[in-house]
Amino acid sequence: MSNQNDASESRQRQMERMQKDRFICDVVGIKLTDAGEGLATAELTLTPMHLNGVGICQGGVLFSIADYALAAAFNYTEDSVLSLDVSISYCRSAKTGKIIARAHETSRTRSTALGDVVVTDESGTVLAYAHGRGFVLNAR
Repeated sequence: MSNQNDASESRQRQMERMQKDRFICDVVGIKLTDAGEGLATAELTLTPMHLNGVGICQGGVLFSIADYALAAAFNYTEDSVLSLDVSISYCRSAKTGKIIARAHETSRTRSTALGDVVVTDESGTVLAYAHGRGFVLNAR
């Protein structure tokens, strides 16, 4: 039972820590909907504010949700992980509805973390793939 409580408390700390990002949460409107050890899901309902001049979701919005989900997936311990680089490949555009980013950490050493993100629309159509590398800043 203690392990379940520890995991639940760790997940709660992870969620609270990531929700302190006022720009992403309050201005852009991205919500962290799930997090765990090396995993995270973030969602955003598109509004006209998120669209570019030709009426589709601005690439920076897709990058922001991917980067945020990846940061949440990386930051599940007392250590802080800071992005070193993130690359994204755009596959399809979106105009309305919800977009969802699912991130998972694929590798971690004492100094680096690697992870992947898939960004989809609510029907599961892939909008973008992202891959990132972070620097593990030891809290100890």
